Amino acid sequence: MIDSGIRRAAEQMVQKRVLGYDSGHDWLHTDRVRRMALRIASAENCPDLDAIELAALFHDYYDSKFASDGSGTGYGTVRDFLDENGITGYSERIINAIRNISFSSAEYVGDLKDPVFLIVQDADRLDAIGAIGVARAFNYGGYRNKPIWIPGPDSPGSSTISHFYEKLLLLKDLMNTRTGKELAAERHAFLEIFLMQFHKELEVDM
Repeated sequence: MIDSGIRRAAEQMVQKRVLGYDSGHDWLHTDRVRRMALRIASAENCPDLDAIELAALFHDYYDSKFASDGSGTGYGTVRDFLDENGITGYSERIINAIRNISFSSAEYVGDLKDPVFLIVQDADRLDAIGAIGVARAFNYGGYRNKPIWIPGPDSPGSSTISHFYEKLLLLKDLMNTRTGKELAAERHAFLEIFLMQFHKELEVDM
């Protein structure tokens, strides 16, 4: 088990880091991902709980949408924290997970079959769909001042609704674990219901 002092230090480090993020990527998101990752790990009988918890805590530490110091060179801070706290046996597995977790990663590197990475990625993707995913999508769209929807052909990334088709609706089929796939099915169904109602309301004659 992770020492409680190390866990609290990691939590405080992440809480400070995400203060500049939008509220869809805040500490509550990180904590949801942590709890979901541990739930999946338990269901999948994965013994790597310490590595999974720390990878989940740090999974957005160098999110390219917010990290001005760049995810490509910034992992040293997390590695230093792990080394300073004697977490050396699985530190590279944690770095591997947070380096590859992004949906939009241009180049995946390292061990993409490591259960630590696969489980934390599923947990993060689950938080992007379902009711919470809808709320987070529109929160981030507002944060970036994107329109909710654009009539007619919608270019990639130009509206929040386009994000559903470019990413969110794809996540169900990208889940790694059996548990992740099962949990994603219900949340995906909610996305479809939401979009059906959204487009239905657009058809109201004025």
